Amino acid sequence: MYDSIFVLIPTFEPSLKLYKVLDNLKDAGFKNIIIVDDGSYDKAIFKRIKDYKILRHDKNLGKGEALKTGFKYIFSLNCDGVITVDDDLQQDISDIKAVADKFLESRNVVLGVRTFDKTVPFKRRFANKSAAFIFNMKYKTKISDTQTGLRCFPKKILNDLCEVSGSGFEYEINVLKYLAVNNIQVDFVPIKTIYNDEVSRYKDLKDSYKIIKAIFKEKE
Repeated sequence: MYDSIFVLIPTFEPSLKLYKVLDNLKDAGFKNIIIVDDGSYDKAIFKRIKDYKILRHDKNLGKGEALKTGFKYIFSLNCDGVITVDDDLQQDISDIKAVADKFLESRNVVLGVRTFDKTVPFKRRFANKSAAFIFNMKYKTKISDTQTGLRCFPKKILNDLCEVSGSGFEYEINVLKYLAVNNIQVDFVPIKTIYNDEVSRYKDLKDSYKIIKAIFKEKE
């Protein structure tokens, strides 16, 4: 069913949850999966992954660079689009399918947007809502979740996404800026908000500062 969609998973020092993510995707019908190892020191976990293409960075460059590496590779392949998925089970497989289904229906960019209730850590909830408010005020959009990692893009814009600035988490804000200033149609699919007990690579104050700075930066 999802033969025309590639799944892109950027990862750095992944836990064993990566295996479950891959199993869930395979069981759901996603056959085309690309993993970008963003300079992980421990390569042991990748030795058990033999059925999927792994692209590698010699050193850690950041999530933005990992996504660009994947986009460049996938653009050379025969597909309709690419869906970006995290490596830590914080995205439910039913929501991943819902985003993919919406893309197959509309062929537009699709964002999986989370709701941030009181079960979400306050710092994370405050950071996301603040970034969304500032972004929407500046760019006249209605994006409720500016930091979602669950996104689906049509192949035709992948080269443009590779030109968007940003190496870390701020890259994902810059992608939204690119979509806004170019009046690219975006569809939204509500998804679950899932947080586990692992230490997040998202550093609330430091990365939130980078994201808000990226919002106000005029040029890419």
